[in-house]
Amino acid sequence: MNLYLRSNSSLNLEFNKMLTTLKRFMSSPAHQIPKQFKSIIYSTHEVEDCTKVLSVKNYTPKQDLFKSIVLKTLAFPINPSDVNQLQGVYPSRPEKTYDYSTDEPSAIAGNEGVFEVVSLPSGNSKGELKLGDHVIPLQANQGTWSNYRVFSNSSDLIRVNDLDLFSAATVSVNGCTGFQLVSDYIDWNRGANEWIIQNAGTSGVSKIVSQVAKAKGIKTLSVIRDRDNFDEVAKVLENEYGATKVISESQNNDKTFAKEVLPKVLGENARVKLALNSVGGKSSASIARKLEKNALMLTYGGMSKQPVTLPTSLHIFKGLTSKGYWVTEKNKANPQTKIDTVNGFIKMYNHGQIISPKDEIETLTWNTNSTTDEELLELVKRGITAKGKKKLVVLEW
Repeated sequence: MNLYLRSNSSLNLEFNKMLTTLKRFMSSPAHQIPKQFKSIIYSTHEVEDCTKVLSVKNYTPKQDLFKSIVLKTLAFPINPSDVNQLQGVYPSRPEKTYDYSTDEPSAIAGNEGVFEVVSLPSGNSKGELKLGDHVIPLQANQGTWSNYRVFSNSSDLIRVNDLDLFSAATVSVNGCTGFQLVSDYIDWNRGANEWIIQNAGTSGVSKIVSQVAKAKGIKTLSVIRDRDNFDEVAKVLENEYGATKVISESQNNDKTFAKEVLPKVLGENARVKLALNSVGGKSSASIARKLEKNALMLTYGGMSKQPVTLPTSLHIFKGLTSKGYWVTEKNKANPQTKIDTVNGFIKMYNHGQIISPKDEIETLTWNTNSTTDEELLELVKRGITAKGKKKLVVLEW
């Protein structure tokens, strides 16, 4: 009798396990849980030609997918920071592991992308993620150049359902950078004649800065390179992206312009409280000269590859503060900052105060059913080396 009860109990236990597995299977259809992942990985670094370190790897994920959040990739951009990581010169890098069935410790390339939730663990509670949600990773170094990714906790992801594909795929870098540069450093007085001056006015970040500033009642003076179609480009930046006024680098560097013309541009009681520098060299010194006393200049890039050289007088007589800004470190130090930034960005997007960057982006299509590994590798290499617009790899399922 006791033997019968023990046997019966054991059978019930096995049956319950089978039932639990069946429920998980039914809640996460088999076609949504892939048996293999495909990722673009690297194990070494190369400064001269970083495309040489890349390879495509097909592997079986080590995680229990029924107990994990499984994401399929919708799109990922190819950013300068991604290239710098492959070169080995970027200060922040992912940990290399053997998780991808490689002979050497490797990492998945890429820091930014947008994903769709295709499977959730059975214990996923109400109010958290749902199947079909579009999400982005909370932190960098997660590896985004892949067809699928796995996360353990919903707290490591941010929902971005309200953003279009192009905005969602780029909000972690350009979106967060532009939003935080405007919002996190200066106490602005809405309605006052207060200004931001920024160089590299045609960049993706500068366009976000102009739009966020306009929504907050802050004026922007954007500096762009001299070019034959200057008036046409300036008109687009002012009419479509919200820049208050666009000037050329030659005007930026002209002392006569600064003394005689600029005051008329800025208007009465103007206060230039913040300078945003992503160029360096002479351009950075010129925008710093236009700041009011005890103002701030933030440097977040160095496109000219020249050092930031500032006049001694700006520090002694005008009390200039010059600081660096790094979006990765800022969000790592306080993850809630990124969550708040993304939510603020989404709110402005929904109110039509920020437009999609789709016109600034060139898409490269990865057909997950027909693109071969060799074709995928060449596609990504082309995205790294090609000039012109920002490249976004869009996965076609």
